[in-house]
Amino acid sequence: MAYNDYDFEFDDIDLEERRRRRSSEGKKRRRRKKKRRRILGAILPPLIAIVLIAIVAMVAVKEGLFESFSYSAKEADLFSYYGVNGTDTAIVMVDGEPTEGRIRVVNGTLYIPLPDVKSIYTDRFYYEVTENKLLYTTEQQTVWTEPGTSSYTSAAGTVNTPYMPVFAEKDGETEQLFMALDYLQLFVNMSVNLQGGETEPYRVEVKTVWNTVQTAAVTKAHKLRTGEDKKSDILAELSEGETVTVLEQLGEWTKVTTERLITGYAETRYLGSVTETPEQPVTDVAPEQFTSLTADTPVVMMWHAISGVAGNDTFYSATEGIKAVNVLSPTWFSIAAEDGSVRHYASHDYVNAAHAKGMQVWAAVDDFNENRSFSDYDVFSYPQRRQLLIDSLISLAREYGIDGINVDFERVTADSGEAFIQFIRELSIACHQNGLVVSVDNYVPKAYNSFYHRREQGIFADYVVIMGYDETTAASDRAGSVASISFVQEGIVETLKDVPNNKVINALPFYTRVWEETPKTDQEIADSAGDTEFVPYELDILATPSMKQEDELLSNYHATPVWDATAMQNYATWTAGGKTYEVWLEDSLSLQAKLEFMNALDLGGVAGWEITLAAPYVWDLLDNYY
Repeated sequence: MAYNDYDFEFDDIDLEERRRRRSSEGKKRRRRKKKRRRILGAILPPLIAIVLIAIVAMVAVKEGLFESFSYSAKEADLFSYYGVNGTDTAIVMVDGEPTEGRIRVVNGTLYIPLPDVKSIYTDRFYYEVTENKLLYTTEQQTVWTEPGTSSYTSAAGTVNTPYMPVFAEKDGETEQLFMALDYLQLFVNMSVNLQGGETEPYRVEVKTVWNTVQTAAVTKAHKLRTGEDKKSDILAELSEGETVTVLEQLGEWTKVTTERLITGYAETRYLGSVTETPEQPVTDVAPEQFTSLTADTPVVMMWHAISGVAGNDTFYSATEGIKAVNVLSPTWFSIAAEDGSVRHYASHDYVNAAHAKGMQVWAAVDDFNENRSFSDYDVFSYPQRRQLLIDSLISLAREYGIDGINVDFERVTADSGEAFIQFIRELSIACHQNGLVVSVDNYVPKAYNSFYHRREQGIFADYVVIMGYDETTAASDRAGSVASISFVQEGIVETLKDVPNNKVINALPFYTRVWEETPKTDQEIADSAGDTEFVPYELDILATPSMKQEDELLSNYHATPVWDATAMQNYATWTAGGKTYEVWLEDSLSLQAKLEFMNALDLGGVAGWEITLAAPYVWDLLDNYY
């Protein structure tokens, strides 16, 4: 066989081998592919499922879909939450917070006790017990309602209401009046937000002052809860877009109040930004506009003690040499009987003479210059008697050309205080309708005489007069000043809390008291051992000299006055006959100290008790200040 033929045969064998091998490797590859497909077929579906689950979980977490499983679904019982039973009372809410306050609910109408009305909202209501009427007096008229009825009456007529404006309820022997807030809103600007009832307790927020509050919008609906915890009970549903009042921000939770007056905790992340929002005030009731005859210039008023018709003849001697005085107040009128009738000493000649000297006449009416068995309550608590007194004063003022009425009622007591201030309201209306000035005399303000109602006086009357004297009276067991500077300052400052300064007149004393101290016996002193209140002498008033008599008094007793920088007065002491005497002087220095203080406060004026007691230097002093 040729060489070439051999090679050809060899190549054929090799080629066959290669084919065989390729066929075998292909089969292996196919087997491997099938195996991989089998493995992928087993693994891939679960893997895809896991990926899809992960994706869904991520979305759910992002959207908070799983959180519902960690929150409490228990709803709170609002009656337990607010600590009340039933729906006959409303919980008083203040600045979003529930309080211990409760308001009576009757047929869906809110009622509060009359004393609360007077102490919280307005002191203007007066219960006319003798007529069973509740009165409210404005500048021009008196509106009234009868408890238990469904109407009220004013000058415009009677108005029927779908509720009882006022009802009475007895608690044993005591009767209490309750007023509907709907009725109160006729006289006082106030917002009343009442929520609840039936299946939840009533909640109410009453406002007469409106401020700026913090609010936020709910960006996603969620639950309002009782605490700062997902496990806390649910109070209410917060809707997207709802506005809540923000009370306190506490990190993840914010304390809020809803418009339905439910206070709880909302999730901070579901609230928008906090903004300052002004509350909208209620202006349904027009502001009070009372007529006032208060003068632009200060009043310098002198009382003139007239004890009978003949006393009017002292006009010229009393007014000789006076300066600065622009008002005289003769003590002409007094309540003569419990029916309200008046005794008077008025004189045409006196009024004409005063006018000729450029002075007005404000005739004084008092409640203490008659021997009587009746009280102020007997007069003022009956509308017919008040009206007779007012009509008599107006008639006398018109008849004699009097310019004003000075009310000097010093026997008013706690039980007659409400009726007294109603008289002042009614008198002021009548006087102003006739062009008459009204001034009312008052003791220095103390807690025990608050029933004079100075704030109401300052609204209705033209002037509120402080009787800035009698600091130490005959009832005292220790000697002291008639009017120390601190006593006078206190009276003015306390009055200014209730009355505008241009309506305040402070009255000065033109007299003093001489105190006589008689030592107690040695036995009385021994018996009083350990008694911290014991006074080792008996105290009496030796005399009540006028300013005119002070120099003579000191000369007679050879007493030398000493200046007391605390009282801002001169005082003197001396002994005679085993007794000690003491006097606190009202002189030019003490008066000047008082006038300086009054002048700094720009008061409506000054008064003096009384004109015939004043020393000549008084008029120069007053002329310097007024």
